[in-house]
Amino acid sequence: VGIGPNFAQGNRMPTLLMNYGVDEFSVCLQKPSGASGYLTWGPTEMKGAGKHEVATAKVVGKHHWVTRLHNVSFGTKNSDMSTIPCNSAGGCAAIVDSGTSLIAAPGIALMQLSQQIPQIKEDCSNMHELPTLHFMIDGQPFELPPQAYVMRVTGATLEANDIWDVLFFKPKIRKLDMCMPAFMQMDMMSQFGPVWILGMPFFRYYHTTFDRKNEVMRFARAGPDCEPLPYSKNKTESLLAIDHSLDMKPMDMEVDAMVPPTLSGMIDFPY
Repeated sequence: VGIGPNFAQGNRMPTLLMNYGVDEFSVCLQKPSGASGYLTWGPTEMKGAGKHEVATAKVVGKHHWVTRLHNVSFGTKNSDMSTIPCNSAGGCAAIVDSGTSLIAAPGIALMQLSQQIPQIKEDCSNMHELPTLHFMIDGQPFELPPQAYVMRVTGATLEANDIWDVLFFKPKIRKLDMCMPAFMQMDMMSQFGPVWILGMPFFRYYHTTFDRKNEVMRFARAGPDCEPLPYSKNKTESLLAIDHSLDMKPMDMEVDAMVPPTLSGMIDFPY
């Protein structure tokens, strides 16, 4: 719909935001399954707080909302820095995208992260044993609890060897109801390092404001009704305290509702 920070690559036509004179907008998703999400055009007022109580990240992309990402880990005490994704000086590139269902990351990074946590049980019975995901966005600490990065996938998939099985034979229908990490693999490099996408799980915990005029993104904690609350550094408890009813419940996701990254086939350089 044309809500990027600037013109799309190869296009000089005014975007939707340009046509309406909108320089700032916000996105937030409520946590319960099937709950509403909010796209707010214009400045967002935070109850009892000002812009100094949000985390601000500089946008380094020209066509996408891209910022710098460092030190993604589950914060285990025995973690070797060499096995922590985005730990180099240059770090990684993080696209903050409300149109991607999960968190997209390079395959090697997902492998490194999988070695830092226990295996997620299919029935979600060990949610309480899972650690918090830590990462730095443009030098500021962020966290996501297990409820954000674990999803319960439900629905059905079609199993067939080829199109002929679908057309002439009865394909197998496999029903799904299992818990798994809310990550997807995306191997892509940019001038800012390996590319990650912070998708819908991020927007369920952080009210995100996109500022085209000042070329920044601002992050606040997302309240139960998506109201922006003051950003709190390194406080997982504050993310969960706003809605105790969701404690230790994974994110519900219909398999048909998963939206993959739309950038892989048309990624532009520079971003």
